[in-house]
Amino acid sequence: MLTRRGVTLLELVVVLVVGGGALGLIASISLRQQRVFGDLADASALAGQLRDAEAILPIDLRGASSGAGDIREARDTSIELRATIASAVVCDTIGGAFVLAPAGLGAATFNGSSAPIEAGDSAWLLTMPDSIEAWQPFRVATVSAAAPGACVASAPQLPAADRLLARVALALESPPSLALSVGQPLRVTRPLRYSLYHASDGAWYLGERDWNNATRRFNTIQPVSGPFLSASAGGLTLGYADSAGSALSAPVSDTRSIATVRVDFRGQTRTSTRVLGAAAANGKRGDSAGIVVLLRNRR
Repeated sequence: MLTRRGVTLLELVVVLVVGGGALGLIASISLRQQRVFGDLADASALAGQLRDAEAILPIDLRGASSGAGDIREARDTSIELRATIASAVVCDTIGGAFVLAPAGLGAATFNGSSAPIEAGDSAWLLTMPDSIEAWQPFRVATVSAAAPGACVASAPQLPAADRLLARVALALESPPSLALSVGQPLRVTRPLRYSLYHASDGAWYLGERDWNNATRRFNTIQPVSGPFLSASAGGLTLGYADSAGSALSAPVSDTRSIATVRVDFRGQTRTSTRVLGAAAANGKRGDSAGIVVLLRNRR
């Protein structure tokens, strides 16, 4: 009979102990790596929320003219302003209404808009009384469609492709001289409000409320970015300064003196930090972002 060799009980115990230790070490390293990836994902999500807020809010702030009264209210956690939703060059006049140049697809376009123009919006027409440029406000009475076509001689000459596009006609309340307004820039504004608000899920968000011309009040607030820290913890802080760099106390009594707006956001990760970075008292990692917006259109 053949003699078969095997392992002793002691050898088997040694193999099991060594193998178990190796598997335990591998599991520990894998668990730590999983926690590292989780912390990185939370930190990346928080950084993305801060970047979104930094990118969205300055767009409307940079286009505001504090000297013209575009900033209606300025507080430490909210700001209300007249946001420009459309701008165009007056192309023609039909039946007492201003016909705007069409929104072309090329770089040399004479029309741009972020929202449809509605009755009740404010139309600002650039005029030159006594050789001084000034934006005069008029309330939009009606908005209608105008047939495609070329602009009159005193207005910009449209490319051939733009002459086939539909145009918008605006009838204004107490309009100025139609003939003198052809070829002049026109912008349309609508009230807009940004603020830090406490949502139903218990978190704090940067919210936006746009104006409803039908109800003559702001619509329900909608989240723009977040969540951030609470108002008391500095989730959103707005600071204001005049042209000399002197800080203005919020709420700002004279919003026409605002030259710069500093916006600071603070947030924290959704879950507790397990491996990376120093955590706050609640175990979550915090981050912040800030930006200074220089108001370019101060007249």
